Amino acid sequence: MFKVRNFRWPFAGLLAFILLISVLNRPTILGFSLEWSSGDYSFAGGTTTWALCLSLLIIMVYLALMYAAASENQVPLPGVFRRFVAFWLDFIIAMMAVTPIAGLLPTVTEWRRTGTFQWAFERSEPAPGDWALSCAALIVGVVALIFYFSWPLVRRRPSPGACVAGYQIVPDEGATLTLGRAILRTLLGFVAACACFLAPFVGRDRKKGKFWLDKVFDTRAVGL
Repeated sequence: MFKVRNFRWPFAGLLAFILLISVLNRPTILGFSLEWSSGDYSFAGGTTTWALCLSLLIIMVYLALMYAAASENQVPLPGVFRRFVAFWLDFIIAMMAVTPIAGLLPTVTEWRRTGTFQWAFERSEPAPGDWALSCAALIVGVVALIFYFSWPLVRRRPSPGACVAGYQIVPDEGATLTLGRAILRTLLGFVAACACFLAPFVGRDRKKGKFWLDKVFDTRAVGL
């Protein structure tokens, strides 16, 4: 059975592929966007077959990671820079998993409205349901992003980005992370990422692999 640390290379390969595609491929609409300012209206949405295949592959490897053999390593990770890098790696992976699927919603809706199928579209005229569609897609995207970061905490597995960086977050001895606490930790984790300049100074405990977020939720970072 694959161990969690063995998933470092599949996810590193996926990240390399995403980088290569972003460099070689022309700009592509993935997901949706709605802009209305100074009388100018723009609504765009779409996806592509390669992005959908990549999204499916990411989801499959993510699920396999969640059920891989857990790491027994309990050696604390003293640094916080790797955590910051892992967050952005996770953000890239999560967006490439979610946005191609989210782009199906406006694509199919526009197909039903016009009778013409296009993988990507952009128009400057509003249509009924644009705002409701945008809100629904945004809510689904946010929920998926929170789930992406929270489930590994409950499963005691690293997130894909943390796996590439070579560590994971685990609860302290005698502590547990319920789904509710994992979601709260994820939400505060977004705040911690935005205020990363405070991490080396607030509530830091290098010997135990902690900073202020870990002290709030009784967690710590350990190597894989």
